[in-house]
Amino acid sequence: ITDVIWYKPRRNHWITLNEPWSYSRGGYAIGIYAPGRCSEWLNLNCTGGDSGTEPYLASHYQLLAHAASVQVYKKKYQKSQKGIIGITLVCFWYTPYSNHKVDKDAANRALDFMYGWFMEPLTSGKYPESMISLVGERLPKFSEEEARLVTGSYDFIGLNYYTTAYAANAPKTRPNYDSDSNVKTSYSRNGIPIGQSIEDWYGHYGEFSNGLESALNEDQLGDGQHCFKGRIA
Repeated sequence: ITDVIWYKPRRNHWITLNEPWSYSRGGYAIGIYAPGRCSEWLNLNCTGGDSGTEPYLASHYQLLAHAASVQVYKKKYQKSQKGIIGITLVCFWYTPYSNHKVDKDAANRALDFMYGWFMEPLTSGKYPESMISLVGERLPKFSEEEARLVTGSYDFIGLNYYTTAYAANAPKTRPNYDSDSNVKTSYSRNGIPIGQSIEDWYGHYGEFSNGLESALNEDQLGDGQHCFKGRIA
């Protein structure tokens, strides 16, 4: 398929995947996107599935498919086309609900489970330590060959940013991607919205907060954490 796409193309800037997180979560954790799968106990009218395992498998194989496509492009087409290839990820910003360490840690975990889920393998060939610890055996592992394939498989990283949310520490529940991080997110605190309420293009209401600058370069979580921390030169 990739050979067909790249044969005599009219452009030389390529993105393999756009927001793989949205597909994994929407399609396999909460069932709002195709193929509409999630755990029965969530009562979300899904077609079957397991929200504690399938999202992780979906992301794992998306990363491998991305890396394999990049490998083909770099070996066969990049030199002649003088093009570049990358992937576009999504990263919300998470602000600790309070100044307590447990909530600061929760904000870090929220970033790990959304952005680090993909960016860490792309730079190190493994998943974030917080995910390894909390998800355990349900989280797939890269073989040595796969880790080498995935690591560095991009010329650029695209970033989609939509909003900012509060992150608070939460107790562990049944295995489920949305709760595995032990984080509860919200868009208000003490009745005060985190930002201006807006209606998005899907007709859903959300809160807009100017967290993009924080997502890129701030040190609000106490350890230099941000979406591009130590991951893109």
